[in-house]
Amino acid sequence: MSNSGDTEPHRVPVVVKVGLVWLGRILALLVIVLSLLVAVMSLWGSGSSVGYLASRGTTVDIWGVLHGLALLFALIAIVGAGFALLRRKLLLALLFSALAWPMGFVIEGSRCDTEAGCRMMGWAAMPASFRDWSIRIRPVTDRNEAEAIAGAALDEAGSSYSTYNAQRFDDHWIVATIHPDGRPGPNAVRIETRTAATRLVPCPADRMLCGMERPTVSDGERVFSNARWALTMTFPAGRSVCTARPFDDDRNFDGRGLYGMIRDPDVPCGIIEISRDIGLEALEVPTVAEALDAPCRPLSPAVLRAFNGRAPGFAGRQSVVCEEIGNDQIAVGVFTLAGPRPGGRNPSPTLYQAWVLTDAAHLAEDARAFEDFLRTARIGAPASS
Repeated sequence: MSNSGDTEPHRVPVVVKVGLVWLGRILALLVIVLSLLVAVMSLWGSGSSVGYLASRGTTVDIWGVLHGLALLFALIAIVGAGFALLRRKLLLALLFSALAWPMGFVIEGSRCDTEAGCRMMGWAAMPASFRDWSIRIRPVTDRNEAEAIAGAALDEAGSSYSTYNAQRFDDHWIVATIHPDGRPGPNAVRIETRTAATRLVPCPADRMLCGMERPTVSDGERVFSNARWALTMTFPAGRSVCTARPFDDDRNFDGRGLYGMIRDPDVPCGIIEISRDIGLEALEVPTVAEALDAPCRPLSPAVLRAFNGRAPGFAGRQSVVCEEIGNDQIAVGVFTLAGPRPGGRNPSPTLYQAWVLTDAAHLAEDARAFEDFLRTARIGAPASS
């Protein structure tokens, strides 16, 4: 007698088996889809980081490595899972798609942005000793990066000084140090352009004071010049003469002109103080409107009287004269166009400005000094760059 009837109740119905199989497949597909979405987001996030590193980044640090691995794992997950699904290998696709998760856990756990995030993801964080690892792949060419490197070096040395006005030379940077009271520090930070290695060096006093140019005191007869912009001029005696240059201009250029201040000649040119000064420079903008913060104002009657009723101007050149008044200071600017601008297929003239900055108490004295200065000022054709 057959005993099949005894075992029949213990068998799982076929429909239940089929249902469980399809439920497992659906769950696996949902996990695969979710994992592939994570992989796509990882491609987007890590891809931009790796792209920046490949095109403009200067150092490869541990974060760059993690994003590179995340990008690699995401690509393997997408390609592998896609290939397995085409071959109808659901389990293999599930295994490939799982590769989208590990690097995300490591990155978020290591980032530890919030206390809650640290508690939840701290188990996946990389060892703290790895976080300072980096390799330089490009030289230091950006001023902001140079100042950041110098700032880190000062912090490591326990210095109370801050960075000031990094300047690039042929194979290195010199980053000045400045005290909170505004005075230059005793040392500068030298940064090797290729390796970013840093060391504290004495200020190169023959050319600058910790990155700041030393003024030259005028004797009233010496002719100061700028060959590139074809400028010559003589300053009143006793003026502390400095090079006029944009803030981001390097020390190995000649600047765009010169100016002379009435102040202690031991104060470096880089120290910004409101003082009476006279100067002449080639501007970077082509029009007077772009050179001024406000529309050009003609000379007021009081200022015109200080110039004996006649507006100042360059000898033999058509000039535009503007006046600015603010913070108890009086500024008079004299503008003229001369020569072609260096470079370019259709070079345009260069806009030059001579100026005097004074106050009401010294207006008459400085107006006479400015007229004498303009009589000595000469502008030629700028050298081609």
